[in-house]
Amino acid sequence: MSMSGWWFAASAASATLSTSATAAGNEEDSTVRTIAFPSRRHSGSWARAASMSASESNSAMPHSGTMPHMSATTGRADEVVAGAIFRDGRLLLAQRIGPPELAGLWELPGGKAEPGESAEAALRRELREELGVEVAGAQRVGVGVPLDGGRVLRAYRVELLSGEPRPLEHAALCWVDADELEQIDLVPNDRLWLPELRAHLGR
Repeated sequence: MSMSGWWFAASAASATLSTSATAAGNEEDSTVRTIAFPSRRHSGSWARAASMSASESNSAMPHSGTMPHMSATTGRADEVVAGAIFRDGRLLLAQRIGPPELAGLWELPGGKAEPGESAEAALRRELREELGVEVAGAQRVGVGVPLDGGRVLRAYRVELLSGEPRPLEHAALCWVDADELEQIDLVPNDRLWLPELRAHLGR
C-alpha cells in the first residue's frame, strides 16, 4: 500500500518550504511537503507525519536497553516503558536521533521508570518530556521483551489527554495506519509488538 502524508519540521536556522517526491527503487508521484527537513523512504511508502523542531540531543532510552530501569511493581531495576498513542486509526511513532545503530529508525516513545514510579506515572513523565503532551492509562500491549542485564521492555497503550505531540527529543514524529506500520523501519524490539499494535489499529 502506498503511504502518503505531510512531513513538518521547524529549525531555528531555517523555515524553508519545499516539495519533494520519493519512492523505493523508482520515482513515483507521491509528493510530500517539507519545512527544512529531509524526506525519508519507507520501503516504497510514506508515513503520514507531523513533526516540529527536535533537540540536538536525544535523551530517550533506546529500546535495546543500555541503562537500568525500575519496575513499576517490584522496585527492581528491570523495566523500560514504551507508550502507544492511537488517534483516528493511526499510531504515533518517533524517529530516533541516536545512538548510531538506532538513528533514523522509528519506535514507540518512552524511557526508564524512576525508583518507586509506576508504569503509568513513568509514561506520563516520559511522554511529557519527549512529546510535550499529557496522557493517562497504561494498558499492556504485547509481550515483555527481555533486554540485557535482566531488564524488560514493555509497551502500554495510553490515551492522549491534551497537547499536540512534538519531537522534543526525536528527529520527527509520524502517524501510521496498520499497513504503514508494517513497512516503516521500526527498531528491532518494537517489531515484536506488530500483531498487537495492528489489532489496536483495527479497533
